[in-house]
Amino acid sequence: MKKILLFLLLGTSFFLVGCQENEKFAKSLSNNDTFWIATDIHFIAPSLHDDGKEFQFIKKTAAGKDLDYQVASLSAFVAKAKKERPAAIILTGDLTLNGERQSAKEMAQIFSPLKTIDIPVLAIPGNHDIYDGWARKYQEDKKERIDQVSPADFKQFFPDGYKMAFDTDSASLSYAVNINKTYDFIFLDTNEYPIQNSRAQPHTGGQVKEATLAWLEDTLKTTKNNHKIPIVFMHHNLFKHNPLIYKGYVLSNDKIVKKLFAKYHVPIVFSGHIHAQDIMKDPTGQTAIIEVVTSSFAIADHSYGELQLQDNQIIYKRKQVNVQTWAKENKKTDQNLRHHNTYLKNLFIKDGERLAYQQLLEQNVRDEEILAPVAKLVAKVNYNYFTGNDNYSSNQIAAIKESEAYDNLKKYSPFLQQYLDYSLQDDNLSDQKIVVHPLK
Repeated sequence: MKKILLFLLLGTSFFLVGCQENEKFAKSLSNNDTFWIATDIHFIAPSLHDDGKEFQFIKKTAAGKDLDYQVASLSAFVAKAKKERPAAIILTGDLTLNGERQSAKEMAQIFSPLKTIDIPVLAIPGNHDIYDGWARKYQEDKKERIDQVSPADFKQFFPDGYKMAFDTDSASLSYAVNINKTYDFIFLDTNEYPIQNSRAQPHTGGQVKEATLAWLEDTLKTTKNNHKIPIVFMHHNLFKHNPLIYKGYVLSNDKIVKKLFAKYHVPIVFSGHIHAQDIMKDPTGQTAIIEVVTSSFAIADHSYGELQLQDNQIIYKRKQVNVQTWAKENKKTDQNLRHHNTYLKNLFIKDGERLAYQQLLEQNVRDEEILAPVAKLVAKVNYNYFTGNDNYSSNQIAAIKESEAYDNLKKYSPFLQQYLDYSLQDDNLSDQKIVVHPLK
């Protein structure tokens, strides 16, 4: 009986703490309706590598991600938040490179100054965060298995959302937060991860499991009964943002989830995972749902989303963290920090060129006069696509398609030609900004 009473007291205490945190947060929002959204940070703790041979290899396979200046870019992000004071920072998964417990711990420490000014960090995991069998420490030419992030670890390092939640899902790391009299935020864990330490690579695909679907509907009912508007944050995508590359990115039970969102009038969903900036309305036309994918914070221009909530509209804008300004203010001498924008762009462009070279070399193309122009074209279009700057005019598209580089691309790599064609004609919605009127 004593154990039962103790359990009930502890449960009641946790509930009261959660209520107090939520009330405190709600009060702080009285004059602040702005939230920042970052995703796919892929942070690896500096203590986990010596920049030796093995880590150099990891960087070459990082798809344009900056793994050298992550502490600086996150510190610049935190410094900007301290100046501009958003109501909260929202992180939609893949916080760590490969689920290293030490990375999650050190990343939480970087964000810790925000606690002193009451800016909570509301986080959900991505497919690389929980029990990732690729968690490694890199020294010289060796790699070593290290502690992985468990669900309990995730709550320990990023506790704010769980403390403030008015409801949490016992079957996943999902939770819901009362934002104000108009909006509720639902943070949906869409990942498929093991229930214990793993030796396998992270699973790319995602779904909302059955038990979580039941919790989700109950939460959406609560929001509806309170005459409020639900906004959903998750890692995986609801829609196919690229018709060529979507397997493992779109929820495997997307139709069920979309139907549920439509039933309870979810106006907008925020996700990540594909690393590319893209804003899309339901391509099937069946619902009025908008999905916003903010590009990976780890790649070119360190972007984040600024979300503003008003009673009658939701406004999203893509923003950037200017690391080189932060570097100069903090008297950093590293030239890759003082000229960080150029460094980041070159890093991503080089990866795009590598992709093109790889595709053409596989087709036995060896002529540098063919390889170099095609690689430059692919890299430029790819950069614009990932940063959401793919609003080409008809004249610009015509000029690209009339070029010799495009002709050679079409001749030697039909796949890259298709990829380029789609990247040139992404005309669903503008990717930099959107205004949604949820009550219409």
